Amino acid sequence: MKSNEFYIAKGQLAELEREYKDINRRCESLLIQIREELNPIKELFDFDLEKVLDLVKEFRRLQLEARDIQTKIYKIKETYNL
Repeated sequence: MKSNEFYIAKGQLAELEREYKDINRRCESLLIQIREELNPIKELFDFDLEKVLDLVKEFRRLQLEARDIQTKIYKIKETYNL
């Protein structure tokens, strides 16, 4: 019979995997927005670089969060042999 700790870890793993998928979807959306803003067809002065910088900063924040989640997922899987 498995311990409560094991079941708690499985629940945490499921939650972390859900969070990772959500972050991944948000990053994909941000990349689309960044590409649209940097469309080479736009005129030079039509670029909204402040918006692009904000999008890139948000992308980077999510990227770091996803890496942290990946590390936690790896540790749980390694610890509980999942």
